[in-house]
Amino acid sequence: MTIYLALTLGVMISLCLALIEGCRYRGICLETECVMDIGMDSILAEYHRELFDQYNFFAVDCSYGTEHGTTKLTEEHLLEYMNHNFSLEDIFLDKFLYRDFFALEAEKAEMTKAAFVTDGDGEVFRRMAVDAIEDDVGIGLLQQIKEWVKTIKSRGLLERSVEEEKQTVDAQIREYDGRETADGKVIHIENPTEALEEKKKSGILSLVLPEEEISDRRIETEQFIEAREERDQINRGNVALQSQTEWEKEKERILFHEYLLKYMGRYSTEKKSSPLWYQVEYIIAGEESDRENLRYVINRIFAIREAANAAYLFGSEEKYAIAEALGEVLAAVMMVPEIGELFTISLILGWAFAESVYDVRTMLAGDKIPLLKSDSTWHCGLQMILQGNLADEGRSGDADAVMDLGYKDYLRIFLLLCDERTVTYRAMNIVEQDIRITPGNQNFCLDACIAELQMNVKVKSRYGYSVEIERQKSYITSFEAATGMPE
Repeated sequence: MTIYLALTLGVMISLCLALIEGCRYRGICLETECVMDIGMDSILAEYHRELFDQYNFFAVDCSYGTEHGTTKLTEEHLLEYMNHNFSLEDIFLDKFLYRDFFALEAEKAEMTKAAFVTDGDGEVFRRMAVDAIEDDVGIGLLQQIKEWVKTIKSRGLLERSVEEEKQTVDAQIREYDGRETADGKVIHIENPTEALEEKKKSGILSLVLPEEEISDRRIETEQFIEAREERDQINRGNVALQSQTEWEKEKERILFHEYLLKYMGRYSTEKKSSPLWYQVEYIIAGEESDRENLRYVINRIFAIREAANAAYLFGSEEKYAIAEALGEVLAAVMMVPEIGELFTISLILGWAFAESVYDVRTMLAGDKIPLLKSDSTWHCGLQMILQGNLADEGRSGDADAVMDLGYKDYLRIFLLLCDERTVTYRAMNIVEQDIRITPGNQNFCLDACIAELQMNVKVKSRYGYSVEIERQKSYITSFEAATGMPE
């Protein structure tokens, strides 16, 4: 009996010890998973606050306010969080009342994958922007912008230069100045649009905006992300983005532009805390001063308006007839009836110029102008051209609201016509400059900001066990999620 009990007790004790060790090992695995998840969530909770406050972006700045961003600091943070959760030091009288059944310690953490905000020529940045704006933009806007661009391209409004046409016509008119008539009289030609030509010399910007309303702020872009990328001085991740269909790419592009228009400054909606007030204009033009960026955008809007207005005038029988009659009368008075047609064309193009000045002024004041004019929406009279009068008058007539465009709508069009890589890098330049002027962020770099990370951690127990675990976390939905079990 004694021998039987001794043998049985040995087996039972062995079984119990085996079960205890099995529980210990499975408990180690479970605690490692839980602590790893808590640690990864804690890492993501360290998102850059200023980046979120200004641009609604979630990203971990792995520089943590230091001069150089490195994944080593993030690895150290994860080890610190995990070991704090493994420890029983926060428990009251832990030395006397408790014994650590697992005795775990995270020994090594390695970031095996990372997606930086600037990866893929800024594709991660664009997708994060889309996530931030997608719920605020209706799908109808996408179709509307496409229709605007289609109309502008189909009518050749981007390629046509009314100013060059006007210079050609005026040069032909000047050839008649100083000629002699058959009876020996010298002909003196006065261009009917001479008063307008004098006003053109000051530039379009000065005609549509008072000098005191224009910002003269400047920036130096040498240390921003675009310049650093050209010098190959940026961090690069190793996470592959999901592929997109053509529709998804097109949708993402327009939503990204809407994000820029919402979160960045532009004329009339300046971001006055920023080194540049006209940020969207900078993204389009790429100049280092507000004035030059605004001038570029306004000149481009003006060129489209001038081409559209000239096309309307040449196609309007009534207005063309008025200009033709006046041109022939002026040519007859100057005794050169053969240049009546040149006078007509000069008047038409000058008329388009005056109307375009009105259009741009109206848009900068916050109103909208039809993309294509009609008799009911035309503003300027021909007498304004002869007098060189560009004073505003009340707008009359109605237009199709779908094709009425304001200043913001033209910015949408220009963004869509720009190279997307250029738009993205200039937008990232703006983000960096805005964050760097805030306290404690003078060394901020977007290529140190992580949107997704995968960490591998080795955990060791004082009882001789060791486990390895891998987890992947992301702020955005455009990445493939992946998790790992302890090995």
